[in-house]
Amino acid sequence: MIFHFVYALFLTIFLANFNCIDCHERDKHFNRTLFAFHDVKQCAKNEFFDINYFTCVPCQVLGENLQPSIDKFTCACRMSSLSPTVTTIYDTVKTYRTCGNICNNTQTKLGKNVTILTPQYCQAKEETLPKLNCKFKYINRTRTTAAVDFSRSIEMANLNWQYDGQCERCDLQYNFHYQDYCIANGLLRPFLNYNSFWQATTQHFGDLKFVAFFCMALNNNTACHHLANLCVLSFYSFDKNSPCSKFLLSQATDVVYRYGSADEQMSHQQIKPFLYYRKGKDMAKELRETIKDVRFSLDEHDKHHNRLQFFSVSYALDGTLRRWGNLKFGELILCPYLARASTVTQDNFIRFGKKYDVIECDLSLAYILDLAKMYGNQRFMSLFLNYTRKGKEQMLLHSVPILIEDITLENKRPQKEDWQLVKRFQMIEIHPRHGSISSKVSPAYEDEHKLLLYRSLRYVEKIQLHYDIHSDNHISIPVLKLRYRHIEFTNNTTLEMPLKFQFIISNDRISRDTVHAAELVNEIALPLLLLLALIVAFVRARNTRKRRCPSGTNDNEDFCHFAYFTEFLLHLISYMALAFLLCFLLCITINSLTYLTQSTLDFTLPLIRDQRSLELIIYAALVLKLIFVSIYFWRLSHFNIFFIDWERPRCGDTNHFNVKNNLETSSVCSSVRTYISDSNVSAWRSIFLANEWLRLSGKQKTSTLLQCVITYVVVKFFNILAKAEKDITLEIFFVSLVYLAVYVSQYLLKMLLLIRIWGNPLKKYTDHCSLANISVFALVEPSYGYYIHGRSPHGFADSDMTTMLMQLQRETHSISGRRGLLSDTDQCYTIMPPKNLSNYFDKLLLPYQRSFGGGAGTANFQKEVNTVEGSMEKTSIAYTSVNRFFCAFIDHGIKDMDYIIKEKTFVESLFNCEFENYLTDNKGTFYIDNCYSFGEMFLYGNELQIFILQFLLFLAVYLMCNSLLATVIAVYLFNKIVQWIFVGAVMENLSTKTLIDKRFLM
Repeated sequence: MIFHFVYALFLTIFLANFNCIDCHERDKHFNRTLFAFHDVKQCAKNEFFDINYFTCVPCQVLGENLQPSIDKFTCACRMSSLSPTVTTIYDTVKTYRTCGNICNNTQTKLGKNVTILTPQYCQAKEETLPKLNCKFKYINRTRTTAAVDFSRSIEMANLNWQYDGQCERCDLQYNFHYQDYCIANGLLRPFLNYNSFWQATTQHFGDLKFVAFFCMALNNNTACHHLANLCVLSFYSFDKNSPCSKFLLSQATDVVYRYGSADEQMSHQQIKPFLYYRKGKDMAKELRETIKDVRFSLDEHDKHHNRLQFFSVSYALDGTLRRWGNLKFGELILCPYLARASTVTQDNFIRFGKKYDVIECDLSLAYILDLAKMYGNQRFMSLFLNYTRKGKEQMLLHSVPILIEDITLENKRPQKEDWQLVKRFQMIEIHPRHGSISSKVSPAYEDEHKLLLYRSLRYVEKIQLHYDIHSDNHISIPVLKLRYRHIEFTNNTTLEMPLKFQFIISNDRISRDTVHAAELVNEIALPLLLLLALIVAFVRARNTRKRRCPSGTNDNEDFCHFAYFTEFLLHLISYMALAFLLCFLLCITINSLTYLTQSTLDFTLPLIRDQRSLELIIYAALVLKLIFVSIYFWRLSHFNIFFIDWERPRCGDTNHFNVKNNLETSSVCSSVRTYISDSNVSAWRSIFLANEWLRLSGKQKTSTLLQCVITYVVVKFFNILAKAEKDITLEIFFVSLVYLAVYVSQYLLKMLLLIRIWGNPLKKYTDHCSLANISVFALVEPSYGYYIHGRSPHGFADSDMTTMLMQLQRETHSISGRRGLLSDTDQCYTIMPPKNLSNYFDKLLLPYQRSFGGGAGTANFQKEVNTVEGSMEKTSIAYTSVNRFFCAFIDHGIKDMDYIIKEKTFVESLFNCEFENYLTDNKGTFYIDNCYSFGEMFLYGNELQIFILQFLLFLAVYLMCNSLLATVIAVYLFNKIVQWIFVGAVMENLSTKTLIDKRFLM
């Protein structure tokens, strides 16, 4: 007897101390967000699993004579619940209950009538007790309306021991009937205010006062979860008598936190489960802080630190647990097909730092109703981030805050301290009509019947799971952002009503001290490049002015200044476009390489937030470059060109010409007679060179068609864009890299290999000039141009094949002289002729253009024969005069116009300029050119300009349409259009300047 007394005293003291410690800890850590997860299988025999804290707790904490239930989620009486003598007493102040037997006087104080009823139960063995067919459990059942003190304890028994010992009926005059309970009216008096909570339907809220009673008075955990679900079902109503009111008071305010440990009478306000977060700066600070001792990795093979795994707990409406375990992302996606095909639903985890595609689809109201019927308002979810700390195996669960944008206006604001965050949600909420359905109801098999069953519907329209990434691969707690759409069913509502759904997984890199690479490029590189463009444009404009307006001339000085300024602007926009392109590529490259090579996640997708600014840079560069190239090519297509024919007229049968006697014959072009010989030289040589010139005008060093095809095939075959993770910056980086690599490979292959096999087309053209015995004199500026000395060292060109082969053989063995103007030079020269030459050339060409300008077309040949012959005779005289003039100038035969021959310095060759040109009105300079610079008059020599323009077009089109196929097609078509326009303009100019009818040009 003494042993039992000592044991009872020790247990009482231990439990009291345990309860005090536990109360203190719950006051201190109540509504906390981090939990150490224990497996329910690890709970001892006397422990139950507290699902609110995910840990095992002894049943002694809840009360006396309790043992874990079968499912381990609650505690029940050790005695059989069917025993008629078992009773449970709830202490409403200490949230403590005692389970005892009325036959034991030390456990229960017996009433007056109990002593009369107990002998037949207390003196018999349990197997011989009367069989009970009870319908009710009685909770303080009464048969009086007198005020009874229920403030301290509540008794629950199987039999109505206080009165008649019955268990089959409940007197509704003095009691409430709820499920299988008979509850005294006085117990529900504090909860009757919940009746005033109005909702469109009373299906789920009619029993609200009973649920609140079982939760708050009896501390029933299942009832508390039921009450929390009703709060969610009411869309977190802020009404005073809503199911959320007690949770708001207990969890969303600081009343309990201030006074919870000071006044024991207020400890009952700490209601669970945890449904709300407290507003304020502390919550905002918690959202910004990183999770301690957790560092993630970008290594895909590190499965423990590369994944964000989530844990979900689902409840039925009545508060019972439906499921817990790893989150299945398919439960969050309403799209019927994408829910299975998406990467995140297949993995059921989020890879750290990865950018996921937005899952969105169009749904119908009929489909949502079918889902609502399947859910049946029976799926209420809470999410937790599941992780382990470094060096430990203990699984931790951190509750994921849920931001529902529609419950308060503050939730739509960016200020986190104003957010009202919650911990539970449901995907679809549907409200039946209940009794308001018309008698004329369509049959159940008709679709219209669905609309008559329900009053309204609310479903989640957008779900965004967002987490912030901090330095050293740390993250802050993820936030689940929800936006709902509420639909009231009216006469205009149809089942085909379109509804949208969107699911987003996003992350953002929070950087406090580091400067973004794009900002660094924009702030430093772009101004420097623009400054360099300004300087280079100034130098190029001055050089162009010197070529156009030689020093020593004061004529038209104002025009020269104006021309200089416009030329400066023209070069400036060209180099500005190049600066914009380099800045764009630099920004794209730095960001992409930093992201792809980072070991800690310093950059997240999208890499560039202000994507629009980079797009505008490319669009501006494209427009500027297009303006420059248009003007530049227009100038190139309107150059002055003349074919100087060194061939002398010969009489007789040229097919039997004695080659040996004429190999050393010199040209007599310098002394051409003023009359037209009856035996003029052949014109086919000039036509041949003109067509060669026209062919070179449209030829490029690289093939645009090959460029586009290879780029598209490489990107698609190796699936390169899959590595870009749908980020436009990475896509631009990869496609640009491939495009540039293909171009460089093609250019190097052409220059280093193919040109050695098939020869240089510019070199071939100079050879053809020599074979044709024709020189080419071209001016792109009044005092700047190119000269190809085609005067044959053999003196003539009209010969048979044998003679021609012998001439080539003599040149191969260096028996004949060099083709250049000097014995040690080649044929090509960059020239700056005297200004008087340009003026004199225009005067000589004026009658030629007048006679030929209107008669070059087909209509000219439809006139009378005499008129045509007279016009052509005047044209021939003018052409012969110009030809004789140039022959004399090249042979230094004009006293007032001459030139010198020299080489450019290294700096002049490098920057394509002339520092000392000795240029005057009567004297010019011929620079020896071994690089075939006359190719700059063709597309062939302007490869860089064309490539930059096409590359800008490539980037601009891809940014606009995000389609590689459309981009390469646009680039190819643009290239063909440029070729067609330029070649057509050159053909027109050649026909005008060389006396060759366009019908001979191909």
